[in-house]
Amino acid sequence: MTDGFPNLLSSMDTSKLKLKNRIMTSGHQTTLVHDHLPTEDFKAYHLERAKGGCGLIVLEAHGIHKSGLNTPYAIDATDPNIIDIYSDLTEKVHQYGTKIFAQLLHNGSEAYLSDEITDVVSASNVPTERFHIIPRELEEEEIEEIIEGFVTAAIHLKQAGLDGVELAGSHNYLFAQFWNPRTNKRTDKWGGSFTNRLRFAKEVMTRVRQAVGDNFVVGMRISLESKDDVGTNSDESYEIIKYLNELHLLDYWSLVIGSSSTLKGSSFIVPPSNNNAFDLFSKANEIKDLISPLPLIVTSRIYKPDIAEKIIKEDKSDVVGMTRALIADPHLPNKILKGKSESIIPCIACNQGCIDRYQKHLPIRCTVNPVTGRERTFSSLENAGSTKQVLVAGGGPAGIMAAITARKRGHNVTIIEEKDYLGGQLNVISGGLYREQTNDWRNYLLNEVERLEINTQLGKRFHHEDFSNKEVDTLILATGSNAAMPETPLNTSFSVYSSWDVLNKQTIKEESILVIDWKGDWPGVEAAEKLASQGKDVEIVSQTYGIGEGLQQYLRNELLKRLDQYNVKQTPNFKLADIGQNEIILKHLFSAREEMRQPQAVVFAVGSESAQSMNLYRELKGKFSEIYRVGDALSPRSLDEATWEGFKVASEI
Repeated sequence: MTDGFPNLLSSMDTSKLKLKNRIMTSGHQTTLVHDHLPTEDFKAYHLERAKGGCGLIVLEAHGIHKSGLNTPYAIDATDPNIIDIYSDLTEKVHQYGTKIFAQLLHNGSEAYLSDEITDVVSASNVPTERFHIIPRELEEEEIEEIIEGFVTAAIHLKQAGLDGVELAGSHNYLFAQFWNPRTNKRTDKWGGSFTNRLRFAKEVMTRVRQAVGDNFVVGMRISLESKDDVGTNSDESYEIIKYLNELHLLDYWSLVIGSSSTLKGSSFIVPPSNNNAFDLFSKANEIKDLISPLPLIVTSRIYKPDIAEKIIKEDKSDVVGMTRALIADPHLPNKILKGKSESIIPCIACNQGCIDRYQKHLPIRCTVNPVTGRERTFSSLENAGSTKQVLVAGGGPAGIMAAITARKRGHNVTIIEEKDYLGGQLNVISGGLYREQTNDWRNYLLNEVERLEINTQLGKRFHHEDFSNKEVDTLILATGSNAAMPETPLNTSFSVYSSWDVLNKQTIKEESILVIDWKGDWPGVEAAEKLASQGKDVEIVSQTYGIGEGLQQYLRNELLKRLDQYNVKQTPNFKLADIGQNEIILKHLFSAREEMRQPQAVVFAVGSESAQSMNLYRELKGKFSEIYRVGDALSPRSLDEATWEGFKVASEI
């Protein structure tokens, strides 16, 4: 069935690139790696995407030289042990009709320093803005070593049965550091003129093609625009593509956006939700015409099947990378093929479980899908041995996830929620700007509750007296937390709100507003942004080194841009010291210097507290044979812990 998505689900058959559909998961780091080689968890992760119907899997960036293993968890494709590891994976992936490539990368100056990585190299010794590194300029013999590293890696991957390789020329990594005049200041044959600066890419392409032959796909990924003042712009990228394409060595081109070299440009590597694909790739048609008849792939902010369908229909691309969408739901292709789009787990573009964890050297996870990165253990839920009566107290994300999981395993489940609606803090989060995808996930969860016929009692506060131990086999406490509020004098001259009030769309009449932030995460900064977007005079004070410190860096970068555009006054390094009748006293974190503010209103974003949940748990201990706490009922944390704990507890009942 291709109704609704005839282009997206159509096969593609070019001389080299034959795919069963146009859906791709692009190269993205998983940290499912040990000693620079993929683990069994890595294989299970990608196999699940093949099972889910993906047409093309491009494995993450593979290092090709000891100087280019840019994290302790980078895969080394020059290690011959990778051949046996991937032979097993490719055989299994091919059973589902999915093609599999791997990216080949040298990061150059864009590196995470570690005990292993202390000598960072590049085309020239141009300092990097983002990583604050001054790289060492490569010697000519080292350039030759790196080129041969690409060749060795490509040979290994072909021997392992992969269908192709993708040269990572995107995001101002080493390829781009050579062809970009702002990062290549060399005066030898590898720098200076346009053709000299392209020599490195040309040599890699030529020698890789000679090594792998014509029956193996070789493509190139490049940033169409870097969105900064260091990487290439669209005009420069056009000329680079034109020159390299005329060498007739490549089988496809892949476009992305952004640059790793700057804080601003890096925001587009995994763009936050305020960006949309049609703006990002407004010039993709020009590239598609330029490289024809070679196929074009585009990747970024293609998070729904209808977006993907429209991009292909409008001839902006032949294949679409839906990477975060497939992290959230690896079975997206099969679901739309079967006409079950409503059952797709939607990505919310929070960047928490994917890129944020990579940047912390942690294995990939997904906020909305607890199975992601844990496929070896949880890819299929086992049916419970015996049916239990499961009562879930609380209808927020942790409670709903627990209820859905328990019901799928065959238990009888009831949710009790004291509000008249489900969703918990998802209703708060959805009140921020650019939060449509969070609302999509909330709606998905509610649809699942209805589809699974989970008994739901709304507007009812949980009282254990209403239930006996005989009626309930398992009680899951998911009663959440509340916005924490400091003690405030009565009858202050300023109004007092929580960040939840703002995001819950409470009317704020005052014009001069002070937001006091404790942690630097979403409640404070999103409340400040929302108020500023209404034309109010806003200052945000944060008990952190920088505003938005608790957010994933790409989200933080974009949010700081918008706060500046709204003229929000940003005051980090201060904490709340005292609340008077007419004033707020702030204290500098390090010097203890005090400042006074006299706003018309104060918005507190000082964390959450779960005292009610804790007291309820203590009251219930011993009254039920099985009782568990999940999410903020256990301790106030993030959505990641809420969904994981709800899932894990229910998977073990």
